[in-house]
Amino acid sequence: MIRSAINYSLFPGGKRIRPVLVYLTGDLLDLDLKILDVIAAAIELTHCYSLIHDDLPAMDNDDLRRGKPSCHKAFDEATAILAGDGMQPLAIEVLLTHLSPLIQPQQVIAVTLELVKASGISGMVSGQSLDLSELAKSSTGEKQLREIHYLKTGRLILACIEMVLNARTASEAYQVALRTYASHLGLVFQMQDDYLDHYAPTDLGKGRSSDLANQKTTFATLYSKNKLEDKINSHYQIAFDALKIFDRKALALIDLTRKLQERSKLDR
Repeated sequence: MIRSAINYSLFPGGKRIRPVLVYLTGDLLDLDLKILDVIAAAIELTHCYSLIHDDLPAMDNDDLRRGKPSCHKAFDEATAILAGDGMQPLAIEVLLTHLSPLIQPQQVIAVTLELVKASGISGMVSGQSLDLSELAKSSTGEKQLREIHYLKTGRLILACIEMVLNARTASEAYQVALRTYASHLGLVFQMQDDYLDHYAPTDLGKGRSSDLANQKTTFATLYSKNKLEDKINSHYQIAFDALKIFDRKALALIDLTRKLQERSKLDR
């Protein structure tokens, strides 16, 4: 039953944005595809586990995910919890088992530690906790909202870049460029989600946003429509500008970023 719930949540579904970020970043740095396969798998396992738990009644209480019933609706709540619990250590097992023959031991540790930090109390878990703690507050300001979503969403997106950098030496200029790109992409990703939840039709694969239903502060309630559109465009532009250092080698990553800029709710 647990394996069925894991497979249900992993296959098929979503656009695999985080794994694609891993592959395209690795391509920029000429990193071996076998290494990227391992990192991408671990990232996707971690992301999918977080979605299973986010959808639970005690969390965001969402009944739909990627156009189909959430894991706890397709199975039951206990199975969903255990499926998520199983996927998290599986991601670490994948890294430790399959990276060891491919890169140096200290690199394996660095890559694994980056995922642990990004998904644990230094990242995603704290972001979700802060998000839940703000549930009844309508006075959340921009600074608090940015912190919540950096930890909850942006930190794992940054990890897609950092894990590749830990597996492959890159110049300081390349590191700065990629971190700038990832930081702004992680923030604008959430801004765009909030915009779509607030202004887009609700029949594109996910029900009415639980944030809206719970009257939580979002970027769409914090800013006017025009101001939020300006902020979204500004962050995307900074992300694009950061990739200029790579010239034509970044064309695939630029193309992905443009597609993200134009995505629909169904693509989440």
